[in-house]
Formats: sequence, C-alpha cells, structure tokens
Amino acid sequence: MATILLTYLLLIIPVNGQSPCDEISFVDRAGWGARKPTSITNLTRKPLSFYVIHHTYQPPNCYDDVSCIQRVQAIQDLHQIDRGWVDIGYHFLVGENGKVYEGRGWDRQGAHAPEWNDDAYGICIIGDFRTASPNEKALNAVDSWIRCGIALGHVKKDYYIITHRQSQRPGYTECPGDGTFNVVNKWSRFCSFQNSGANLTVNETRVSLGLNFCEKELGLSSSAPIHLFTPIVLFHLLLTYLF
Repeated sequence: MATILLTYLLLIIPVNGQSPCDEISFVDRAGWGARKPTSITNLTRKPLSFYVIHHTYQPPNCYDDVSCIQRVQAIQDLHQIDRGWVDIGYHFLVGENGKVYEGRGWDRQGAHAPEWNDDAYGICIIGDFRTASPNEKALNAVDSWIRCGIALGHVKKDYYIITHRQSQRPGYTECPGDGTFNVVNKWSRFCSFQNSGANLTVNETRVSLGLNFCEKELGLSSSAPIHLFTPIVLFHLLLTYLF
C-alpha cells in the first residue's frame, strides 16, 4: 500500500506543480517583429477579473509559424497605421499553430473592447470563426494562457470569460463568431452576461454590471483547485501508514 501511494505521489505532484505557462509556445513582440507603440498606458487595477475572447475575421486563419507572424504583423498595421491606434489592440493573439503571440502584454491597457479595456485582457484567435470552430491547438493554447495569467498573478482566481459580442450592445459585433462562441460558452468560467446597451447610472460601469452578474451566476470559486488536494490527502495517508 505504501509503495502504491508513494509511486502515485511521485507521478502526480510534478504534473500538478507545472506552471500552465510552460505548456505554451510563446512568441514575444521581438519574435514577430513588432513596431514600437507610439505611446503606452499601463493597467492600474491588476489583477483583472475578465478575459474577453475575439477572432480576427480578417486576416484569415493561419496554421504555420510564417503565416501566423504575417497575420499578426498585418493586424498591427491595421490598428496602428490604418486606424491610428498607438499599437496592436489585443493583449495576446493565438494561431492555429498552437502558439501565443504577445500583443500589448500583461501590463498595458488594451484597445479591444470599449469600456472594458482597463479591466479585461483581450485574447484574439487569428481567423474567421463565424461558422467553423478554432482547432484544438488554438483552443488548448487559449486555455493554457488563461490559466497562465492566473498563475502569474495578473488575473484573479475568481475570473470570468466573456466574448467581444457580450461586452458590447446587441448587434454591435458578431465577434468572436458562432464557431468560437459555441465552444467558449461551455468553459467552466464562462459568464453569460450581455451588455444591454442601456444608459448607466452615476455609479455604474459596464464592468461593474458584468461583475455583479457573473458573481451571482458563477459564485466565487475555491481559492485552491480541487486537484491540488489529492496529493496532499494521499501524502497524509502515507505518513499515517508509515508512522
């Protein structure tokens, strides 16, 4: 019995102790040849409570390193040159090659969802997902990167996931496409909040309305993931058995 418990602990603890950040192939700004931003505004309310999921629609999907870098560069051109923004709008972008590309990163204010840019990280999956869903590589990368943000302390443990269409008034956008939405809405921390577009009172913000709704819908999660308790309990069982 002791041998079985010890073997299980040796197998499970390294897996559970691995950071989700280590599961991802990450390409920083230098890696995809980003231009410098024309100005920088830092986030001031970290850790944040929300992730907002997007798709690019255009440029189209990418499945290899070369085409994904080209897509990210094209998005920066669109945002920075054509629209006159200070930089690419998203915090992170994800290709169907399974890689995460750094946009504005963890520390800077985004430009991806009006009224949410101070309080939510924008993750954009590269491609058109109005009907088809992102592939498994992209979805796994998004999931790992969401958990990475929590592990690094940039996002609260009691976080919520919404999509771009939910953050804005009905009909404003179909982003991230039905193909993405129909996957994301099954994730455990997905919140079904929808911005109604109604006028706000003096003390309200879209984010405060979203927080109130999501807290009621999902409640507060445990501060320690359930899977972490398993090796702890088994360790105590092993000590009891041996001593």
